[in-house]
Amino acid sequence: MPIQASPPASEPRNTNKRRSRISPTLVVALAAVAMGARFFWVIHKNAVNVFFMDQWDNLSPFFTGQPNFTRLFFWQPGIQRIGIGLFADKFLYPPMHWNARIDPFFIGACIFAAMLLALLLKRKLFGPLSYSDIAIPLIFLTLAQWEVLFNAPDPSYSGLPLLLMMLYCLALLQQNRLRRYAFVLALNFILIYTGYGLFMGPITLGVFLTECYWSWHRLTATPFVYASAGLLIAAASLASFFIHYEFRPGVSCFELSYRNLLLYPHFMALMFSAFLVPRPFLLSSGVAVLGVATLVVLIAVFCSNVLHSLRSPCPASYLTGAVLATFGLLYTISTSVGRVCLGLNFAFSSRYSSLLIPPFLGIYFYLLSRSWHGKRALMLIFWILLLLPAALFEPSDDIRWFAEGSATGPSVTCGVAVFTPVTRAQTLY
Repeated sequence: MPIQASPPASEPRNTNKRRSRISPTLVVALAAVAMGARFFWVIHKNAVNVFFMDQWDNLSPFFTGQPNFTRLFFWQPGIQRIGIGLFADKFLYPPMHWNARIDPFFIGACIFAAMLLALLLKRKLFGPLSYSDIAIPLIFLTLAQWEVLFNAPDPSYSGLPLLLMMLYCLALLQQNRLRRYAFVLALNFILIYTGYGLFMGPITLGVFLTECYWSWHRLTATPFVYASAGLLIAAASLASFFIHYEFRPGVSCFELSYRNLLLYPHFMALMFSAFLVPRPFLLSSGVAVLGVATLVVLIAVFCSNVLHSLRSPCPASYLTGAVLATFGLLYTISTSVGRVCLGLNFAFSSRYSSLLIPPFLGIYFYLLSRSWHGKRALMLIFWILLLLPAALFEPSDDIRWFAEGSATGPSVTCGVAVFTPVTRAQTLY
C-alpha cells in the first residue's frame, strides 16, 4: 500500500493566508450588496414620476427643442452649472417616455459606482480589503442623504461629482506623470462645470502647486515645466467657469454677516452632526459637540495630510486624503455662508450629506494610515460604530412626506417647500 506524502509545511500557511484575504472581502462585499439593495429598494418604493421644484429649471433646455451638448454643459439654472448632469437625461428620457423616476435611479447608480471606486482606491492605497472597510459602504450608501434622491433629484448636484471625484483620486495614483496630468486635468475641467464639483478647481490648483514644489526641490523626476504647465491649465480651467457666469444665491435672504462670525463654523459643525445622528434632529449641546469634534478632526486631518504631502510625494494616501478633506472644508464653508441666514436648523438638511461623503472617506483613510500606538483596530471599531446609527436608520416619514408632497407640486418661500396643487407636473401624465 503506497504511503501518501504529507503536505509541505508551507501549504497550511498559504491556505490560511488565502482565507484571511477572502473572508474580509466577502464581508465587505455582503455589506455593500445588502446596503445597495436597500438603497435601491427605497428608491423604487418612493420615487415619483413627477418633475419637482428645481427640476423644471434644470431641464428647461429640453423644453425648447433638442439642445446640443455644448448648451447642456454650460447651462446655469442656479448658482452652479449643470456640466454633464443632463447628458444622461438626453439619452434616457426619450426612450423612457420622460419618466421622472429615471433621475433618482441614475443618482443612486452614480453613488453606488462611486462606492465601488472608493473600495478600489482603498485597495490601491492600503492593500487588500479588511473588515473595517465596511465603513465605505456605510459612508456612501447612508440614507441620511435621502433628499438628493427625492427632493428635485439632480445628478449634477452630488451623484456625478461623487463619481468623478473618485475617478480623480484614482487618477492621482497613475505612475506615468503625463498620463496622470492628462486624466486629472480632464476630470478637473468636467468637475468644475458639474454642480459642486466646482470646488475641485481650487483643489487642483493646490495639487499642481504641490507638483511644482516637488519638482523644484527634486523630490520627483518630473520636469518643472510639465508641473507648471499643468498649473496654468488648471488655472485656465477654473477661470473659464466665470465667463458669462451670473451669481445667483439659492435663497433670497442671502447676506454676508459680520455681526456673528461664529455662526459659520457652528453651521458647519451641525452639517457634520447631521451625517452621524439619525433623525429627528434636535439642536442640542450634544449634537453640537459631536459636530464640532468632527470638524476639528477634519481640520487636523487636512493639516497633517498637507504637511506630509509637502515633505514627500510618497505615500500617495496623504495627497489623496488632503484632496478629500479640502473638498469637505470648502463645501461646508460655502454652504454655511450661503444658508446661515435661514437659521441653524437648516444645517440638518439631508441634501448636504451626499457631499460630506468625501471628507468622511478622507477621515477613514487617515485612520488607516496611522498605527495609533498599536490601537488602530480600536480606533477603526469606534469609527464604524459612530457611522452605524445614521447609516442604518431609514427616515421613512421624511421620505414619504417628500414623495407624497412631490405629487402635489411645490412653491418655494425662502428655501422652504410649501406644497400646492399640481400645475405643470400634470402635463407629464
